[in-house]
Amino acid sequence: MRKLIVSCVVFALCAVAANAQDAAILGFTGGTEYSSYYSVEPGDTIGWTFMVNDPIVVTDLGHWIDTHNGMDNAHDVGIWDMSQNLLASVVVDPNTAYEYNGWMYQAISPLALTAGESYVIGSFDGVSDDDWYISGASTLDDAPEITWVNSRYPTVGGLGFAFPELTSTSRGRFGPNFLYVPEPSAVALLSLGGLVLLRRR
Repeated sequence: MRKLIVSCVVFALCAVAANAQDAAILGFTGGTEYSSYYSVEPGDTIGWTFMVNDPIVVTDLGHWIDTHNGMDNAHDVGIWDMSQNLLASVVVDPNTAYEYNGWMYQAISPLALTAGESYVIGSFDGVSDDDWYISGASTLDDAPEITWVNSRYPTVGGLGFAFPELTSTSRGRFGPNFLYVPEPSAVALLSLGGLVLLRRR
């Protein structure tokens, strides 16, 4: 009986963790589509700054599926800290990635982000590909655990997959997005509660 209860607790915790996964940018309206910022070979990295309101763990990085042609090309997507250290990156390949709510996502090794800190997410858009991103959205819906701060684009000398140094207040550039789950301590707390109940029994 005890093994059955433990199995049920573990199953329930897994279900909670799975259902808690969500996107940082839930949606937007309006805006203009662009294929790259400078239109200079090889292309550039655009994205946005965000502040973490509550501890989270990033599980997947993604690239927007544009309304022109869908997503046909692979894109490097990464998250940097404000010291320009690349914390995680992945190639989002439409042949192996999966679609969720308007973006194509690729899994990464879980990346824990700290509450109160700001980070930058960026995706590389090549001049020769036909994928697009949105800039200047009319409205923006970001998840409660994060706050969109500003959009990002590179200097002329910072082309390629690199930290996008310059900022703009225009809502965008989406581009990149990520999926996350709440910081694991919440799940650990639930697990501890289940074990306490078992001990009492």
